Amino acid sequence: MPETRPAHTSADPTTLPATLPATLSAAPYGDLRVLAKPNPATGVLRCLVHSTSVTGVFTLEPDFDRDNPDPATTRLRIHYGDELPNGAHTGTYRPHRPVIDGTLRLVDSTTLDARSPRHPRTRIYHRDATSGHRRARVPAPVARHVTAILAALATYWLQRPDLDRLRRAAARTLLQRTGLHHKQATIAELEALIADRQRELATQRAQLARMTALLADDNPPTGRPDQAAA
Repeated sequence: MPETRPAHTSADPTTLPATLPATLSAAPYGDLRVLAKPNPATGVLRCLVHSTSVTGVFTLEPDFDRDNPDPATTRLRIHYGDELPNGAHTGTYRPHRPVIDGTLRLVDSTTLDARSPRHPRTRIYHRDATSGHRRARVPAPVARHVTAILAALATYWLQRPDLDRLRRAAARTLLQRTGLHHKQATIAELEALIADRQRELATQRAQLARMTALLADDNPPTGRPDQAAA
């Protein structure tokens, strides 16, 4: 797990400075100098990263199940670059996207679990002149390097004293954007299904009661059918 050596921090998240410098270990690729700026309103953490081999912005935010945002999640989405400008819809347009080894400019994002961030099959993409301006996977050595950077940032995010505050802000932001309509519609659909099943259950119980009564009838008709008819 990457070693994290943050600069002075306070145990009280309300006293954290707006911009917090830290030095993180991305072994075996050396240290990262990180200038982290949290947005307490949206829960986004902007990390400006510098090292001998990487420079640029990584934007960190909790990754939620949209149908049930859990403020305790350890799932993390790391975007390559700053927040999208108004009207932009893809990571290609994020400003200050990280550049690796002075040549490869990363694009899109990576989602991981901050408790075990070094996944060997993490797919990382770049898009710039070196890829013909098409989205392409980075070479395996670069992917290993970027994975170490992501692991360092994920560990740092998980250790921040204001983490709960950021996650709750991010959950509220998601709910404000998506609203509660889908959840309300799901509940209404389930309630209608339960009512239908309850009606069906009542019908089946009534039929069972009639069948039970029939079997319990100890006064069956006597004599031959033709005599009964006469």
